[in-house]
Amino acid sequence: MIKSTKFPQIAEPWVWKADDITKRDDWIYWLGKADIQKIEAAVISVKKREIKLEDVEKTDFSLPGMEKKFSQMREDLANGLGFFLIKGMPVNQFNQEDLEIALWGIGTHLGVGVSQSFRGDRLGHVMDMSHTGDVRRSYRSPRPLRMHADPVDVVGLLCHKKAKKGGLSLIASSMAVYNSIREEKPNYLPTLFEGFRYRSTEEPPSGDPIVTPHKVPVYGTVDNRQVCFFNGPPIERWIKTNEKPGDPETIEAYEYFHKTTAEEELVYKMDLEIGDIQFLNNRFVLHGRTAFEDYKGLDQKRHMLRLWLMIPEWTQLPPNMKQRTIHDRFGGGVPIVENDKG
Repeated sequence: MIKSTKFPQIAEPWVWKADDITKRDDWIYWLGKADIQKIEAAVISVKKREIKLEDVEKTDFSLPGMEKKFSQMREDLANGLGFFLIKGMPVNQFNQEDLEIALWGIGTHLGVGVSQSFRGDRLGHVMDMSHTGDVRRSYRSPRPLRMHADPVDVVGLLCHKKAKKGGLSLIASSMAVYNSIREEKPNYLPTLFEGFRYRSTEEPPSGDPIVTPHKVPVYGTVDNRQVCFFNGPPIERWIKTNEKPGDPETIEAYEYFHKTTAEEELVYKMDLEIGDIQFLNNRFVLHGRTAFEDYKGLDQKRHMLRLWLMIPEWTQLPPNMKQRTIHDRFGGGVPIVENDKG
């Protein structure tokens, strides 16, 4: 157990509370008419050359004149709030294939798209699949999603169709969560820095053990910056199935972290409109979702397109902050956690 001696308060641009975000709008980028025309032209170019989605790179999706905007977006993710929102994508002007190409192409100007599951899918479709009976994973159900971080550098979410009611996007600064715990329950911090084991629902095809041989820290350090990684369901499976999950304080620390991530003053609620694209830095920002009521017609159901990105210039997370790895065109091990959420 790490000794609870020095846990300094963090004061950085990516440490914020809900009210801080409400009072500013510099995290919102509007697509102008010229920007939309460039995106449409890039989509047409990719289709004409018959380039597969996963093979589309930045040079294949040219967006001249938007370099400064993307540079600021990358700065926002790495050194700013840790998130931003793009507004104005004219979803009604694209069919679904074109919309997927557009999202992937925009992503190439921020990072490198990677697999989202053992199946190798590059774009996730977040929607209620109750009509199929396949709702084992929360992102395929209308259930609420508790706050978590995805196991990649950046996650992008494009709103294709809204729910009839609910389905708000929830985000929180994981370092503001840390500061709150430091203030209220500092005795839990050693446990959070030591971490928890993760248990998969089934034997991974990669041959990795079903339970991580190491504890995955909630908080760690990369390039002298504190970072965060947290995914609740695999931890809960380990706690419930392991004969000795840890002393009571271990479980209390886990539950208190979850409780803190849901505190009203820390969580900013974002009602994503059709055409909105949200990008989050998973190292600094936790995200979740409220429950929702959907339309009955399949063509009306809430639908989000999800993109996972790795950022080549960012130092990778330390090995102990990864559940397992798969090999991807990113070049080497890309952290992947069984996708229970979305």
